[in-house]
Amino acid sequence: MDNKPKLSIETPSGDKPKDAYGTVYILFFLLGMVHILPWTFFVTAHDYWMHKFRNTSFEDVDSSHRTILQTEFSPSLTITLQLSTIAFLFLGLFFGHKYSIELRLFGPLIIILTSFIFAAIFIHIDTDTWQEGFFALTMLIVAVINAMSSIFSMAAYSIISNFPAEYLGAYLNGGGMAMIFTACLQILSLAISISTESSALLYFWVANVTIAFTLFSMGVVTRRNRFYQFNMENYKPRKGKMLSFRQIVDVLKVIWPGPGITLFFLATTNTVHPTLTSLVVSEGEGNGEWNDVYFIPVITFGLYAILDYVGRIISLQLKLVRNIKAEWFVGFAAVRVFIFIPLFMLCNAQPRKHLPVVFDHDYQFIIIMIMFALTNGYLVNMATLVVQKLAPSDKLEDAYHVYMVVSGIILGALSFLSFISVDLI
Repeated sequence: MDNKPKLSIETPSGDKPKDAYGTVYILFFLLGMVHILPWTFFVTAHDYWMHKFRNTSFEDVDSSHRTILQTEFSPSLTITLQLSTIAFLFLGLFFGHKYSIELRLFGPLIIILTSFIFAAIFIHIDTDTWQEGFFALTMLIVAVINAMSSIFSMAAYSIISNFPAEYLGAYLNGGGMAMIFTACLQILSLAISISTESSALLYFWVANVTIAFTLFSMGVVTRRNRFYQFNMENYKPRKGKMLSFRQIVDVLKVIWPGPGITLFFLATTNTVHPTLTSLVVSEGEGNGEWNDVYFIPVITFGLYAILDYVGRIISLQLKLVRNIKAEWFVGFAAVRVFIFIPLFMLCNAQPRKHLPVVFDHDYQFIIIMIMFALTNGYLVNMATLVVQKLAPSDKLEDAYHVYMVVSGIILGALSFLSFISVDLI
């Protein structure tokens, strides 16, 4: 008879293990980063894609010689993103519980890493003779990355639902840091004047290193960290049948303010950023590098990313969600639509055909951008925090998953706003 004492995850004194050195917190922060980082890097390498699909009869990439593939790249990227994301969010909602949490967490990241390595290989391969084929291949890579990102994020939320509330904050703030990281790399590549190929190589390999480091960290933490194991030891994935339509509706009746906030902040963001904000011209255009080269990367992307992150931190520090009814946040997000869309439409975005320029000074655009970014980051976090507050603890995982699917549908439904907003000015 074996009388050896059983191993316990608890400490010898019987206390719950602590997150030593914030290891698990940092891991969740990294998970939030790698969820957003691949997509932001892919989009930021815009000049590289324009070079790949250029008119090869001309040496320079000029808008007057823009090809059909160049024109269709951004819309195709958006459509591919939405279709793959929505499809796999639904698949994850209905069938994800059939697979282990480890497979849903590690598998997608390994595939995303492999896809980025594959994409990076083509940077120095001449694709001029088969641009249509490379275009199709690129869209396939985008679809794979976003499909896997959807599965990964649902698995991440399944894990987060077993940890204290502040660990959701770490994941959400990681997404904000990904945008700062991307903006800094974009500004750095401009400052050192590297080629479009070298810039794309920088983006892709930084993404590869970040994903690989996160994979390594997950492997160590999930197998050796006592705090992680203690919080996950009672995790029981949903068994049996997939969620029924009635169950989904019941969840939505409880958490509806979360999707409501998402609806209105996406209506604002899809209309103005970066569709309109990237077209704003400095009042000093033609008078130096700041006005002609750095204005958009620093203000529209860099300043926005930093203040969006500040807004996310404010949402976690103030914790107003505990004291204010969730419906008030929906109302605030709705009012915001009618404030920022007109303000940005009246900024100095060029070219324009219909509306006059009212805010033609740089400082006016910067003030509007500061307020927009702060409130955007605040609402991005608050939408998920509201779901966490309203859902019963035993239904929190399902609530996160339903929220993600509904948010994906909202994102797809509102995508048309980014296509028509430029025509309105």
